[in-house]
Amino acid sequence: MSESSMRRRRPSSPELAAPLPDNDDILRGILLRLPPLPSSLPRASLVCKRWRRLLSDPRFLRRFRAFHHRQAPLLGFFIDYSGGTYFIPTLEPPDRIPSARLSLDAPYHKAWSFLCCRHGLTLILNRTDLEIIVCDPITGDQRCFAIPPGFKRHDPRLVNCRGALLCDDHASRVPLEAFKVVLLWTDGLQLDTDPQMFASFYESETGVWSNIISTSIKAHHWLGKPSILVKNSLYWLLHGFGNNGLIGVVELDLDSKNLAVIDTPAHALSSFHAQILRMEDSRLGLAISSELSIQAWERKANYEGGARWTLQKTIELDKLLPLGPDIVMGSWMSVKIYGYDEDGNAIIVSPGREFFMIQLKSLQFRKLFESTNITVYHPYKSFFTGVNSLSFTVSHCCNRFHMLKLETINNTLFPCFIEAILFLHIFTEFSERLCQGSA
Repeated sequence: MSESSMRRRRPSSPELAAPLPDNDDILRGILLRLPPLPSSLPRASLVCKRWRRLLSDPRFLRRFRAFHHRQAPLLGFFIDYSGGTYFIPTLEPPDRIPSARLSLDAPYHKAWSFLCCRHGLTLILNRTDLEIIVCDPITGDQRCFAIPPGFKRHDPRLVNCRGALLCDDHASRVPLEAFKVVLLWTDGLQLDTDPQMFASFYESETGVWSNIISTSIKAHHWLGKPSILVKNSLYWLLHGFGNNGLIGVVELDLDSKNLAVIDTPAHALSSFHAQILRMEDSRLGLAISSELSIQAWERKANYEGGARWTLQKTIELDKLLPLGPDIVMGSWMSVKIYGYDEDGNAIIVSPGREFFMIQLKSLQFRKLFESTNITVYHPYKSFFTGVNSLSFTVSHCCNRFHMLKLETINNTLFPCFIEAILFLHIFTEFSERLCQGSA
């Protein structure tokens, strides 16, 4: 073979390979895929100083929230209790957050009412000082501002007042810097006047309330339960007095700033026998309970340009839930609806002391707790990424590794062992996702 042909067959020099990502970048990508549960990051941060440094970086925490922003875990429920707000945890250890960690105690001689929570923020009405409080229970940050001046002339302490909090989701929100508050008040409890309803909007970026809008209501009434956001409208239950029960659904269009009342498809005894729903395709829905069954209604557009209610399903709770014989046989018993997770489309119900959460599409359920408190339960979803919260970290890790002294965390073999286990677990899941994506 000639020298020239050998030169022709000689492979060309390989191109320079692209530089590999920094090891920290690879590790960050793996750690992002830890489950978004309260114990995940604190426990992983105990592996070694390097992991703790990466996991406590604010930039990583923002990426972590953005990566899981549609999977914020349900940490528990807020309820009004003794003038303040009380947190009821529902996760199992080691993810269970102590009640005292997130409960919001009102100052002495102050009366607070919990209005709603959305995307990790809570909305509270200080009835004593007529102030609105927007709070992040995880960080403890708060913003306080007075209610609209026009509302104060109606006082007395705005007993029939409801509100809604609007903000970006967990991924993009800068805490307490970009949110909107909607305040709704009615004088429907004052029997000597023609009932009216009033609303005003607050922008955190300007710190100013809008002009008050109002509408007349046909009957004396009171507002029940927190608002539900469906598309770009907020909805509240509207109840009458005595045996009137549910008399309508209040609609507040956030685009047109228009207030209206929608008729309901069926009768409900009280606020705890009805619940506004956000159905599939963001349609307005309504759940109405009677004895041990729940009807789920949906409002759909018709050919005449209007809309009508259609019955979607009837849920027989005595066939679905593990109810005791005393409840099933008690003809007087009627299941009550105490709350609603609008993102998960799940209702919180109780036929007695036991509280259950039911996903309305799949009808999967789980028992939450037992309670005798007859009040609204506000589902609270957020990311508890308390890497620097040593009390939380140590207490839960000691529960899991109770035979190990805390000093052993710093030994060489234990961190390496845990690091290897976590790495293999996360890497296996990551590899499976990559394979599914390339299939």
